[in-house]
Amino acid sequence: MYFYEFFEEFIFNCQSRNLADGTIKRYRKMLKILGDFLEQSKIDDLDDITTKHIRHFMLSLKRKGSKETYINSHLKLLRSFFKWLEDEGYNDINPTIGVKFFKEKKVVIKTFTDEEVLRMIEVAGIYKYNNKKVNTKFTRFITQRNKLIIMILADTAIRVNELCTIKNDDIYNDRILIKEGKGDKERFVYLSNAVIAQMMKYNRVKKNNFEDVVIDDNLILSRNGTKTMPLDIQVVIKKLGKEANVRKEIRCSPHTLRHYSAQALLKNGVDERIKRMEALASFQNVEKNKKSDASVDLLAGCRPEKSAEA
Repeated sequence: MYFYEFFEEFIFNCQSRNLADGTIKRYRKMLKILGDFLEQSKIDDLDDITTKHIRHFMLSLKRKGSKETYINSHLKLLRSFFKWLEDEGYNDINPTIGVKFFKEKKVVIKTFTDEEVLRMIEVAGIYKYNNKKVNTKFTRFITQRNKLIIMILADTAIRVNELCTIKNDDIYNDRILIKEGKGDKERFVYLSNAVIAQMMKYNRVKKNNFEDVVIDDNLILSRNGTKTMPLDIQVVIKKLGKEANVRKEIRCSPHTLRHYSAQALLKNGVDERIKRMEALASFQNVEKNKKSDASVDLLAGCRPEKSAEA
C-alpha cells in the first residue's frame, strides 16, 4: 500500500472530527515533509516504514537546523497519523512507538516590557498620512480599534484567533465569553476597567464610522466593516511595535503579547486576578507616568466590582 494513498483520507478524518483549520494545516505540512523524505529514501510502501526511518527523518530535520520543539511537534503529529492507520487496519505496526522526543532546551521567552506596551498603545492612538496627523471619523475608528486590540491581548492573554471571533453578544459587562477557544472549550475572560472604558470608546466611534452601513457582528472589524483576520492583527501589531521602538530582538506579534500577559500574571499572582491595564486609564498621562519616580505597574488595577456597560 502506497504511503501517499492515505493522506487525503486522514485529512478527511481530521475534518470530520472538527479539528481546527490550523491543526489540519500542520498535518498537511508534516505529511508532505515526511513524504518527501521517504521518496528520497526510495520508500513508497507503507509496510516498509520502520522505527529506524522515523528516527532518520527526525535527524534529517535536526541537520537542517530545525529546533527540538519543532521536531518534537512533528513527532506528535506522526504518532497521531500512524495511530489512525493502525486503528483503521491499514498498518499492523506503528513505527513511531519507541521513538523518543528530543530533549528540549529550556529557553526564557523574551517579551515586551511594561514601557513598550505603553508606547504601543500611545502610538496606536495616532493616525498619520504623509507624516501628518489625520483626525476623521475613519481614523478615529482605526486608532481606537488598534488601542483596543493591544489592550485586550495584553490584559487577557487570549489568542489572536479568539480575538477575531468575538461577537458583540459574547461581551457580558466585565467579561468576554470565548466560544471558539482551543479544543472548542468555552471560557470567560475578565476585563480591567481600563479595557472596558476603551471598548466603550471604540464601540462609539465604530457606530459613528459605519453609520447606515451593514457590518459584521464581530467586536473587532476591518476598515470595511468585515471580520478582522488574524493576519490583519499581526500586521497591525508589527507596525505599532516598529513605531514604538520596541527592541529589535522582540518579535512584535499577538503571541508575544500573550506571553507578556501570562508572565505578568505569574509574576504578580494569578489567584488575585490582578489586572495590569489600570495604569492606562488616562492616556493623556502616559508620558507623565513614564517619567514618574514610581515605576508604572501595569498590574495595579483589580477586577471591576461593578458592572460597566460594554
